[in-house]
This record gives sequence, structure tokens and C-alpha cells, in this order.
Amino acid sequence: MSQIHDAARAAAKGLVLSAHDAARLETMALEAGGDLRQQISAKLDNALFINGNDIADDIATIGSVLRYQIGDGAIQRRTLSLPDVSHPNGQFINLLTPVGLALLGCRAGDKLTAPLVDGGALELHLLDVEFQPEAEVRRRSSLRPDDDGPGAA
Repeated sequence: MSQIHDAARAAAKGLVLSAHDAARLETMALEAGGDLRQQISAKLDNALFINGNDIADDIATIGSVLRYQIGDGAIQRRTLSLPDVSHPNGQFINLLTPVGLALLGCRAGDKLTAPLVDGGALELHLLDVEFQPEAEVRRRSSLRPDDDGPGAA
């Protein structure tokens, strides 16, 4: 995996990736070609990598449910997903689309630009990270059962 980058530079750009998501992106970059490979590499080069246990719960990670807006359009709610999980039913946003790649690693409240292959760009506003897998793992691991298990009697 790429080395961990200077925290101040990444913080200034607001881009934080879980180490697991970064590893997935690196694999996808190796399989991709042309512009997509360059976009993924740029994302990785400008990100701070954080252990999934330590990533803030308002950062968009793979599997997160996001509410975002493109330009002045309607608010959209989608799950940021891997390409093989994305289905064209309106519930998912493929990580490897311009919007999906732009949203990954951003924090709720961020306004950003997603470059398009034709040279244009989309203005995005990440309104909320409603669900994040890493935060859910932390929540579940902090839950304690009411008893000490079957042998506690």
C-alpha cells in the first residue's frame, strides 16, 4: 500500500480514506486503464490513510449510505458501493463513477467537484453520512450483553 501521507496536506484537502478502502482502490487502479487509473491514483496520492477503527463516522467509506446533492438538483440517497455490487436500481452509487470516486473519503458537509471524462465537472455537496460500516462495527463492539454468557449462572 502507498505510504501514509502528510496529515496536514490531507487535512487541508479534507480527504481521508480507511486503509481498507485505500487497498481496494489500489487494486482497482491496477486493473483500470487510462483516465480512471489516473483519477484513482490522484485520489490515493492526496489522501490520509486511517485505520478503519479510527476513521470518523462522518467520512464517506465504501458501503456508506450517503445523502448528497449534485448542483442545485434533488437530494439523493445512495450506498457507495463496489462496481460488482452496484445495481442500476437507484439505491447504489458505483465507486468508480465520477460522483462515487469524488465522494469517497469526504466528510459530511464538504462541497467538492467531480471531474467528468468530457472535461466538464459536477458540483457536489455531501450532506450527510447516514450509515458508515466502520462506525457500525465500533457501535456493535461496544455493546455489552446483559449477562456474562451461558456459563455465568
